[in-house]
Amino acid sequence: MTFKPILLVATILIVLGALLTGCESAKTPADVIVDYLESLAEKDQTKAVANSCVAWEEKALAEGASFINVEVTLENLSCEVLTESESEATVGCTGSFISSYTAGENQELDLSALTFVLLHENGDWRMCGYDF
Repeated sequence: MTFKPILLVATILIVLGALLTGCESAKTPADVIVDYLESLAEKDQTKAVANSCVAWEEKALAEGASFINVEVTLENLSCEVLTESESEATVGCTGSFISSYTAGENQELDLSALTFVLLHENGDWRMCGYDF
């Protein structure tokens, strides 16, 4: 029968696909903060909320809304994990948001002044506030 080789190949492909899917690397806490900050600059509130813990979702929406009517660029962004346990992490970043207003004024928000707090929630790292 010719169905056995086809069935064997199909089975091998399914198993390989499952193995490759399982090999995807989880995002580090620093990756999550980069995604979160980029989503704010891109005015993508859905992505900002997706990178937030449940307790931070409303604040993520508010942060995103603050950029809606402003031209924003993210310059020289680089983030690194400062502390990490099984359930919490902190991340520090360098770089800045540059906000351009219609009056021609630019305002800079230096990200190195912030420490980002993350929680490990539902199997992923999530932005969950700032440590001042």
